[in-house]
Amino acid sequence: MVPHDKSESASRAFEYAIDLAGKYNSSISIVTCVSVQAPTDPYFGAAYIETAKLLKEDAAKSISGLEPRLKELKIQYKTDVLEVRSVTDSLVSYAESHNVDLIVMGSRGFGGFKKLLLGSVASGVSQHSKCPVLIVK
Repeated sequence: MVPHDKSESASRAFEYAIDLAGKYNSSISIVTCVSVQAPTDPYFGAAYIETAKLLKEDAAKSISGLEPRLKELKIQYKTDVLEVRSVTDSLVSYAESHNVDLIVMGSRGFGGFKKLLLGSVASGVSQHSKCPVLIVK
Protein backbone atom coordinates (compact mmCIF):
# COMPACT_ATOMS: atom_id res chain seq x y z
CA MET A 1 0.00 0.00 0.00
CA VAL A 2 1.26 3.45 -0.91
CA PRO A 3 -0.45 6.45 0.70
CA HIS A 4 -0.15 9.33 -1.77
CA ASP A 5 -0.72 13.05 -1.15
CA LYS A 6 0.99 14.62 -4.19
CA SER A 7 4.07 15.49 -2.11
CA GLU A 8 7.62 14.83 -3.32
CA SER A 9 8.09 12.42 -0.45
CA ALA A 10 5.02 10.41 -1.51
CA SER A 11 6.27 10.35 -5.10
CA ARG A 12 9.60 8.90 -3.97
CA ALA A 13 7.74 6.27 -1.94
CA PHE A 14 5.64 5.45 -5.00
CA GLU A 15 8.77 4.89 -7.10
CA TYR A 16 10.26 2.69 -4.38
CA ALA A 17 7.04 0.67 -4.16
CA ILE A 18 7.06 0.18 -7.94
CA ASP A 19 10.59 -1.17 -7.71
CA LEU A 20 9.59 -3.60 -4.93
CA ALA A 21 6.43 -4.70 -6.75
CA GLY A 22 8.45 -5.42 -9.88
CA LYS A 23 11.06 -7.45 -8.00
CA TYR A 24 8.55 -9.48 -6.00
CA ASN A 25 5.71 -9.67 -8.54
CA SER A 26 3.37 -7.89 -6.14
CA SER A 27 0.40 -5.60 -6.57
CA ILE A 28 0.11 -2.06 -5.23
CA SER A 29 -2.79 -0.26 -3.58
CA ILE A 30 -2.51 3.50 -3.95
CA VAL A 31 -4.55 5.31 -1.34
CA THR A 32 -5.18 9.00 -0.91
CA CYS A 33 -7.19 10.64 1.84
CA VAL A 34 -9.53 13.60 1.69
CA SER A 35 -10.24 15.25 5.02
CA VAL A 36 -13.18 17.64 5.22
CA GLN A 37 -14.66 18.56 8.57
CA ALA A 38 -18.44 18.28 8.61
CA PRO A 39 -20.13 21.59 9.44
CA THR A 40 -21.94 21.95 12.74
CA ASP A 41 -24.42 24.40 11.21
CA PRO A 42 -26.89 22.73 8.81
CA TYR A 43 -26.86 25.93 6.73
CA PHE A 44 -23.46 24.91 5.36
CA GLY A 45 -24.44 21.31 4.54
CA ALA A 46 -24.70 21.80 0.77
CA ALA A 47 -21.34 23.58 0.64
CA TYR A 48 -19.78 20.71 2.62
CA ILE A 49 -21.14 18.12 0.20
CA GLU A 50 -19.91 20.08 -2.83
CA THR A 51 -16.46 20.68 -1.28
CA ALA A 52 -16.06 17.01 -0.37
CA LYS A 53 -17.09 16.01 -3.90
CA LEU A 54 -14.58 18.39 -5.51
CA LEU A 55 -11.76 17.25 -3.22
CA LYS A 56 -12.47 13.59 -3.97
CA GLU A 57 -12.52 14.29 -7.71
CA ASP A 58 -9.19 16.13 -7.46
CA ALA A 59 -7.67 13.29 -5.43
CA ALA A 60 -8.88 10.67 -7.93
CA LYS A 61 -7.45 12.75 -10.78
CA SER A 62 -4.06 12.99 -9.06
CA ILE A 63 -3.95 9.23 -8.48
CA SER A 64 -4.94 8.56 -12.09
CA GLY A 65 -1.77 10.42 -13.07
CA LEU A 66 0.22 7.57 -11.53
CA GLU A 67 -1.52 4.84 -13.51
CA PRO A 68 0.41 5.11 -16.81
CA ARG A 69 3.65 4.23 -15.03
CA LEU A 70 2.05 1.16 -13.44
CA LYS A 71 0.54 0.04 -16.74
CA GLU A 72 3.85 0.55 -18.53
CA LEU A 73 5.57 -1.77 -16.05
CA LYS A 74 2.63 -4.21 -16.02
CA ILE A 75 2.18 -3.90 -12.25
CA GLN A 76 -1.24 -4.84 -10.92
CA TYR A 77 -2.76 -2.06 -8.86
CA LYS A 78 -5.89 -0.60 -7.37
CA THR A 79 -6.66 2.91 -6.25
CA ASP A 80 -8.84 4.25 -3.45
CA VAL A 81 -9.83 7.73 -2.35
CA LEU A 82 -10.90 7.78 1.29
CA GLU A 83 -12.99 10.53 2.88
CA VAL A 84 -11.64 10.61 6.42
CA ARG A 85 -11.57 12.43 9.73
CA SER A 86 -8.17 11.09 10.76
CA VAL A 87 -5.69 10.30 8.00
CA THR A 88 -3.52 8.18 10.29
CA ASP A 89 -6.39 6.08 11.68
CA SER A 90 -7.89 5.62 8.23
CA LEU A 91 -4.63 4.43 6.68
CA VAL A 92 -4.07 1.96 9.51
CA SER A 93 -7.67 0.68 9.24
CA TYR A 94 -7.41 0.38 5.46
CA ALA A 95 -4.20 -1.64 5.76
CA GLU A 96 -5.83 -4.01 8.26
CA SER A 97 -9.11 -4.44 6.38
CA HIS A 98 -7.35 -5.05 3.05
CA ASN A 99 -4.70 -7.41 4.47
CA VAL A 100 -1.86 -5.18 3.34
CA ASP A 101 1.57 -6.83 3.66
CA LEU A 102 3.64 -3.63 3.60
CA ILE A 103 3.00 0.11 3.72
CA VAL A 104 5.50 2.16 1.71
CA MET A 105 5.11 5.84 2.50
CA GLY A 106 6.94 9.12 2.38
CA SER A 107 8.53 10.55 5.49
CA ARG A 108 6.70 13.89 5.22
CA GLY A 109 3.69 15.15 3.37
CA PHE A 110 2.38 18.67 3.17
CA GLY A 111 2.43 19.36 6.92
CA GLY A 112 3.69 22.75 8.01
CA PHE A 113 6.62 21.68 10.18
CA LYS A 114 9.48 21.23 7.74
CA LYS A 115 12.05 20.79 10.50
CA LEU A 116 10.44 17.58 11.74
CA LEU A 117 12.40 14.50 10.75
CA LEU A 118 9.24 12.45 10.44
CA GLY A 119 5.78 13.76 9.64
CA SER A 120 2.90 13.16 12.02
CA VAL A 121 1.05 10.81 9.65
CA ALA A 122 4.14 8.70 8.91
CA SER A 123 4.94 8.58 12.61
CA GLY A 124 1.39 7.60 13.56
CA VAL A 125 1.08 4.93 10.88
CA SER A 126 4.44 3.42 11.79
CA GLN A 127 3.45 3.28 15.47
CA HIS A 128 -0.05 1.86 15.03
CA SER A 129 0.09 -0.35 11.96
CA LYS A 130 0.11 -4.10 12.47
CA CYS A 131 2.04 -4.62 9.22
CA PRO A 132 5.56 -3.40 8.46
CA VAL A 133 5.95 0.23 7.38
CA LEU A 134 8.77 1.29 5.08
CA ILE A 135 9.33 5.04 5.26
CA VAL A 136 11.09 6.58 2.27
CA LYS A 137 12.96 9.88 2.65
